Amino acid sequence: MWIDDIRPEDVGGRAATDRLLPESPDKAYSVAHAINHPWYRCQALASVADATKSRSTALSILTESFSAAREQEEPNRVVSVAAWPLRILVKIDRSRAGAELEELLSRASTESHGLRRLHALNSLLGAVAEDAELRARAFEDYVSTAEQCRGWRAERTIAFMAEYIATMDIALAQRLLKSRESNRFSLHAWSAIERRAADA
Repeated sequence: MWIDDIRPEDVGGRAATDRLLPESPDKAYSVAHAINHPWYRCQALASVADATKSRSTALSILTESFSAAREQEEPNRVVSVAAWPLRILVKIDRSRAGAELEELLSRASTESHGLRRLHALNSLLGAVAEDAELRARAFEDYVSTAEQCRGWRAERTIAFMAEYIATMDIALAQRLLKSRESNRFSLHAWSAIERRAADA
């Protein structure tokens, strides 16, 4: 299920969910729950969970959000959209977030296309980056896949991630860039990281 199955009401449902938040989480949940396409349902449910004050209710909605992600068949699609609820789960149940991360890393490893696997891992790393331990765990799979990827799309993705990681861990960002041959994206990232290091 992907492009051919997306309907305007799926996209509109996600937008309608966002418009109802944070003031009306119950109404937003009803809209999100009714979205047919799992990609947009996963995202909308994650947004509702993020705006829900009850921890137990939020966790229940996140479970539904992860389930929606896993309705898809392609590993990169599952992992990429599951990053939405994962980012929120890190904030409210770190232990469970670690378990979800491991499952998603395992699923990402089954993606045979290198660039698609990199994009999936890029989403995962971004989702857990603010937690040092989870960031370090996701980084190992990320850099391993990055070493197998070439081309401007890969270089751009990696350079952007390095700049983001540098806001939390300059040494890790430098390690990522050192694994790349010099290119216009990496040079820009190096410059930004060096400025950040000088200001630290």
